[in-house]
Amino acid sequence: MKVLVLNGPNLARLDIRDSKHYGDLNWQQLVDLISNSAKELGFEADIRQSDDEATLVGWLHEAADSNTPVIINPAAFTHYSI
Repeated sequence: MKVLVLNGPNLARLDIRDSKHYGDLNWQQLVDLISNSAKELGFEADIRQSDDEATLVGWLHEAADSNTPVIINPAAFTHYSI
């Protein structure tokens, strides 16, 4: 089974953000962690990140149309929408 894992604004820039708040992982390490954890649980993670709300909504529509489960971390979109 495939699961779509969506990440919102700024998560691809984890390594330049304050590690006290955001942890020590960079984006690639986070992707690797999610991928490896998914494999251990018996599924494939399709991991995507965008700073653009319209792109994220498009991916959600794509997942809905294909009945693909979604895990989303909307990141800064939990605070505001531009």
